[in-house]
Amino acid sequence: MINFFYGINTIKNLILYKKKYINKIFLCLNKKNIKLLNLKKIIINEKISFQILNKYIFKKKFKKFNFIHQGIIALVKNKLFNNNNEKKLLYIIKNKKLNNLLILDNINSPYNLGSCIRTAVAANIDCIIVSKNNSVSIENNIVHKISNGAIYKILIFEVLSIYKIIIFLKLYNFKIIGTCINSKKNLYDINFLNYKNYALILGSEKNGIKLSIKKKCDILLNIPIFKINSLNVSVAYGIIIFEILRQIKKK
Repeated sequence: MINFFYGINTIKNLILYKKKYINKIFLCLNKKNIKLLNLKKIIINEKISFQILNKYIFKKKFKKFNFIHQGIIALVKNKLFNNNNEKKLLYIIKNKKLNNLLILDNINSPYNLGSCIRTAVAANIDCIIVSKNNSVSIENNIVHKISNGAIYKILIFEVLSIYKIIIFLKLYNFKIIGTCINSKKNLYDINFLNYKNYALILGSEKNGIKLSIKKKCDILLNIPIFKINSLNVSVAYGIIIFEILRQIKKK
């Protein structure tokens, strides 16, 4: 498998956290772009293979990719998260190496997934779990760009059965927090101070989380909104997680 990742901050974090996966970096230098010039120095210092192309050749070489590359594209071979398998996740949970998790069910938009990952890193969440079926892949290059490279700073897993993971989490005393627009429990009326270990689950704007998963949640909550039916999933996640953190910090 070959994939292309792009963007200055994305590539910078790729070098910092996933350097061994980089096969080659292509640069289209601009003397006015100080960030790109500084990144070139990092690439040289890290002894990563790279090639400088002029604007015309760079555009021709990557014309089939419709993205804002910022003058830098990294060629990556193999999947970046191949080693993050379900067996490893269960081991980490069993050995109490996690306190808080984000679980994303049926997120089809790479923009939403990337934004959720970036927010999770900002909130210092330990781990993200993404459903493998009916969801955008965490290997998608748009996800990496929208996360601004934050995806390399957090444990992240794709799993076949979120339901199975939830059952396992509950065995180890995790509180399972679900989101449901029809829930009568308001986010701001819930006391999260006793939620030492928790997993927060969000689904797509269209379908939400699966009914089978809802039934396994310890609590279902909604965000009070007006004049519209739903929020973008990444916006909803930001509102919920920082309310949880506000309460915990206040304690």
